[in-house]
Amino acid sequence: MTATQNSLVKPELPEPFPADVPYWKCPKTGLLVPKRVEENLAWRARLLAAAEEDEGLQQDLYTACTQSILFWINAFVFTYRIHDTDAAGRARQALNSHVPMVTWMNIQDPHILAIEDAINEGYSLLTDKTRDMAASWNHIVTLHHQWLFRPDSLFLEMSRVETDVDGADNPRALFVKHDYINRWLPDWMLPNIDRTSMHIVNLDNGSRIDGESSNKAAGSGDRRRAVLLDEFAKMENASKIKAATADVSPCRLANSTPWGPGTAYSQWMQSGQVKVFRLPWWEHPEKGRGRYVVQDETGKHQIRSPWYDAEAAKRSPKEMAQEIDMDHVSSGDTFFEAHIVEEHKRMFGRPPISRRQIDFKKTVTTDSIAGILERKQLEALNTVGGNGPLHLWVALSKGRLDQTKDYVLGIDISKGQGASNSVISVRCVETREKVAEWADANTTPHDFARIACAIALWVGGRSHGRLPLMVWEANGPGWEFGREVVLKYGYPNYYRDKQTGTVSEKTTKKYGWHSSPEKKEVALGAYRAALAHGGIINHSIAALDEALTYIRYSSGGIGPANLVEESEAARKTHGDRVIADMLTEVGAGGSGRASKAEAPAPPGMSPAGRLRARQQAQQDIADRRRFDFRN
Repeated sequence: MTATQNSLVKPELPEPFPADVPYWKCPKTGLLVPKRVEENLAWRARLLAAAEEDEGLQQDLYTACTQSILFWINAFVFTYRIHDTDAAGRARQALNSHVPMVTWMNIQDPHILAIEDAINEGYSLLTDKTRDMAASWNHIVTLHHQWLFRPDSLFLEMSRVETDVDGADNPRALFVKHDYINRWLPDWMLPNIDRTSMHIVNLDNGSRIDGESSNKAAGSGDRRRAVLLDEFAKMENASKIKAATADVSPCRLANSTPWGPGTAYSQWMQSGQVKVFRLPWWEHPEKGRGRYVVQDETGKHQIRSPWYDAEAAKRSPKEMAQEIDMDHVSSGDTFFEAHIVEEHKRMFGRPPISRRQIDFKKTVTTDSIAGILERKQLEALNTVGGNGPLHLWVALSKGRLDQTKDYVLGIDISKGQGASNSVISVRCVETREKVAEWADANTTPHDFARIACAIALWVGGRSHGRLPLMVWEANGPGWEFGREVVLKYGYPNYYRDKQTGTVSEKTTKKYGWHSSPEKKEVALGAYRAALAHGGIINHSIAALDEALTYIRYSSGGIGPANLVEESEAARKTHGDRVIADMLTEVGAGGSGRASKAEAPAPPGMSPAGRLRARQQAQQDIADRRRFDFRN
């Protein structure tokens, strides 16, 4: 079993660690290489001295390096260090900056070989890493080995800004590492080189490495053996770069520390469509020294060490998540506290106990739905058990929810074009429990309105005419949905928006909940508090996982991290479970309902109902001029 941080299963950590292996035998060449730094440095000196005047030995060593990248690194490559870690886990200035690159057999050797295999076999590899795990060096030395020993190999290396690609004064720069490697190689191994800004060419075999910063068109139209995307999570235009480089090379090598949930890197890593190699801190021979496992109050196991304890004492939780824990959720500016959501999920999250398909029968006409709702004609419904999109977490009574309770339907509407779900969240007012959830990404707002009315009729309840309160977000596709529900189908028990900014917050005649950045933050804050303090019991694991991806955008808004690169207009067409759950919190307090003193809504097809619909339509036209509900 691979050890993981924050696991419900106790991780297995092989001992002793770090393993003290004095020699390594190269499986490809049979050569024996010292693995202790001092012995390795002395061995290198003897090897170079012996080969200096011996062309035959030079040729043998060159051939061995061609056959084995690990032999080449451990025999000829140097790296530079800025910090070391002492026995107590404290960082200190490195005693020696220039050191032989002696690879860590437990983690570095497998990583370098995985990169080499991805290049040779032509597939992409993502490296999820913590700081100071030599991830960039591993990629650079692997590409450099191919540049040195594989003829006609063309590579492209990209980073966030140009100075991180090739900046003479920046030791992090990718091309500075290439120059450093060449600086320490013996003359007889070095080819003739053409070195210009952002380019390094092997004139002897035709191989070259070019660099580029992460602009929108980066790599577009190019063809390469492999593309390196260094610190990919922090790149601007990362989604566009990912798309543009798909035709550039079958091998894209992306590495990064997390930068919050929903980045192009995080989505790619979690897609299941690419191989992922993890470089956790506890495999570092110094940082992982003395590592141990503890269990927190939620039952999760966490790997720690003296070094980790020292870092946790001086860093913020977000910084620990980003730089050390490889936590793609907590490393971002998340809106919902991860520990609260995870605890809620541990206590209440579970799979649904049943699923159903509910809609009006195909013989039910649009014009008849208002009358069906008024008369509560359940026989007009088609209810099918099995694998339908309505998930249920409570047992049914006579084929329905408990009719001695009241219910709220929180509804978020998407465009229904497959990009995001339209969602109905069903909440019991008395028990505060989310009892059901409907989600589908390919239902248009027009069809969704009909389905929502059918589900509402099936859900029922003990009061308000035995129909639950519907609360939907009126922005974006919700405008069309609301017109269908209220004006076409005559659904009577719906939320009316409030006039904000006044003492009384007077209920308006506008149907649906009309969002603004301020109102959305207040409503999401109320839902967040409900999760934390028992105001809601949410069984939906999918909904709770979506909450973990909610972040604050640079524009000041709040929403799913995977929309961070989308426009405000595009965000309005997105539907998800979090907003639907939030709207059940809005509706559970009863605010926005028609008061008891108001006359009940007339049937949709009656003369009074048609008059009301015509008046409402005129009001809608006026509202549409004042508010921007464009998709």
